[in-house]
Amino acid sequence: MPANLNALVRYKTINSCLYGGVRRWSIEELIDACSSALGDARGRYGKVSERTIRDDIRVMRSDILGFNAPIMQIKGLYFYDDPKYSILSIGITDPGLIERIIKMLLEIRKDVSHPELEIVLKKLLGMAQENQLKETDTDFRTVTHYQRNNVSEDHAAKKESAPGKAMEKAKASPAASEPAHDEGFRPLFSFITAPATIPSLSWGDLLTAI
Repeated sequence: MPANLNALVRYKTINSCLYGGVRRWSIEELIDACSSALGDARGRYGKVSERTIRDDIRVMRSDILGFNAPIMQIKGLYFYDDPKYSILSIGITDPGLIERIIKMLLEIRKDVSHPELEIVLKKLLGMAQENQLKETDTDFRTVTHYQRNNVSEDHAAKKESAPGKAMEKAKASPAASEPAHDEGFRPLFSFITAPATIPSLSWGDLLTAI
């Protein structure tokens, strides 16, 4: 996965520069912005290389992290083709990506003091678990409870009055799941069960926690 803590800080910074379409940014300006952001966030002051920023832009433009950022470049200046676009609003839903992000966060958690990181990590672990459960059983299932048919009092009275026949009283059994083809049972109630809803998480949640 082409991301570590420094890379995440740079993605977040590049996004904040390009978001809104207020202005267009040269590669040098993006380098300066990312260098300053890394110094503030990590206490590591030094100039980020041009190659690093160009690689970041390539990753952000791609589907590697699910960004597909509409980064355009005209006359050496970078901007979002859609000024309303932001990587912070992109949901993290791909199971493979979730697993890779979990691995990455476990590696960098010792370097992050933000209390929200543990919350994000716990949520991602829950999403991974839900995805595993979903892979094993994705079908909606209808569960129907049946109850043995009662003999009505009128029917019982007729039986009692019939010559040579004693009155028969049927006893109702407790509600239970029984085969629908059993004529001795009638549907009592039904409900549908479905896989649990997977919680939502966005890159904004993650990047805010670093």
